[in-house]
Amino acid sequence: MDRETAIEQLNNPQDRKPSELGEAVECLYQECGNYKAVAEEVRLPLSRLSQLHRIFLLPEGIRWQIDEGRIRFTHARQISRLEDEDDQWLLAFCIMTKRLRGKDTKETVDVAIQKDRPLRDVLQTLIGIRFEQVDEPLLLPFSFEDRFKISRAAWSKRMNWADFCLHAIEKLTRIDIEKIASELKRLASLIDSESDEADDTA
Repeated sequence: MDRETAIEQLNNPQDRKPSELGEAVECLYQECGNYKAVAEEVRLPLSRLSQLHRIFLLPEGIRWQIDEGRIRFTHARQISRLEDEDDQWLLAFCIMTKRLRGKDTKETVDVAIQKDRPLRDVLQTLIGIRFEQVDEPLLLPFSFEDRFKISRAAWSKRMNWADFCLHAIEKLTRIDIEKIASELKRLASLIDSESDEADDTA
């Protein structure tokens, strides 16, 4: 993205995805070196520029959920306050699956940062999330950890977890069928060869 495009997008943010606006901030930030200088180029306050930039620096899979509107901007701001990428993923997943309110999300991040506590512990004690609980989407007994890992991999490919699972199953099934078909052809070829040898002997 060039400088002119970045300025145009930030001055006309309507219908722009947060990641697009964040990319525009990144472009100008790299050129200007600080948010104050960027703010002099566009019609957005320093705080908004900083928020958009921090969201842009989140993992791509989380940015995708934000762009799709599944994670609200108020939640995204709290995710971006976390430095550890694993914590960012965990909080995003809990927001999506446990329907955390904006107030609860902010309080969780505040406690984790100010008291230097592991995010997982704060989510369990403050919000009451039970990480050992077994969920049963699609009637399959997935643990929290299983579904978290699947969702993280799926979001990174811009897919929801159910579509990702279906795609994986179809891929594995197709591979198995191809192997079976190949083996049957090999066996058929062997049978034909043995049959030809028997005819020659006769």
